[in-house]
Amino acid sequence: MSETARILVGIDGGEGGRAALRYAAADAERSGDELWLVHVAPPPTVPGVVYPYIAPTPVGHDRELGAGLLERAVKEAMTLAPADRVTSTLVRGDAADGLVQMAAATRLVVLGGHHHSALERIFTGSVVNRVAGYAPVAVAVVPEPWPAGAGADRVVVAVKDCDDAAGLVARAMSEAADRGAELVILHVWQVPTPYDGLSLSQRDLAEWDAALRHELEDTLERARRHRSAPAALVEVRIEVRQGQPAQVIAAAAAESDLLVIGRRRHAFPAGRLGSTGRALLRVSRCPVEVLPPVLDIVEADELSGSQPAEVTGS
Repeated sequence: MSETARILVGIDGGEGGRAALRYAAADAERSGDELWLVHVAPPPTVPGVVYPYIAPTPVGHDRELGAGLLERAVKEAMTLAPADRVTSTLVRGDAADGLVQMAAATRLVVLGGHHHSALERIFTGSVVNRVAGYAPVAVAVVPEPWPAGAGADRVVVAVKDCDDAAGLVARAMSEAADRGAELVILHVWQVPTPYDGLSLSQRDLAEWDAALRHELEDTLERARRHRSAPAALVEVRIEVRQGQPAQVIAAAAAESDLLVIGRRRHAFPAGRLGSTGRALLRVSRCPVEVLPPVLDIVEADELSGSQPAEVTGS
């Protein structure tokens, strides 16, 4: 089996990690990939130096705890996937750095989201944000209640820059095809701050909406021809909304099976997660898949053999 035909699941011992395991197992059932359960045990602490408010960790105690967490997670994973497709690894070090490095040998990283207090987010949310912001592969962040209910058969992809999103939309189409779901391409616009007090006429709003829909339709046409576009027919719906991006996107995707977002392309070294993306990881009620920058180039040999998508407006 190719190393990249694996799904890395971050095990932390909490409900978020268990939700991540269930999500990863469902993905592996569709793809046939192996589940790779990983726990990164923290390095031994020295009281009063780096972590003055945390008790020192006895030598070897952290590894014993980590091994116990992994053992329980493996047992649960084997109830969700074939035993011969479940492996585990225990390492020591910085959790975010370790997961980012190991992600290169996988197709997908799945982590549990944590909706906790601000103090707890300093330790839990920072790991999720760093992995989602720097991993070389897609990172899915799963909220603790998942699955909260019956699937909606809908995948939402949030598009910010229409000129640079064909690769992102193509990947989202593949996710929708794998699930037998419709794809909603969502663009949220907001009046720039210096002009947010201006009142726009209905004509202005209608013209702006029409222009954005035209750009999104062009993006969809290019996505259909992208190398990562699915062969299966996917029903696609385009939505344009006005408001604060994180709030509107979270509300629109609340009852969806998956929300797909992309990292910023023009950031060193391989894109980064913006403020809207970080907010969505914190508040989303459905799993959020963060994609590293996807090339938006359509090669000459991709112009034939692609399958169309059915498009409806809203």
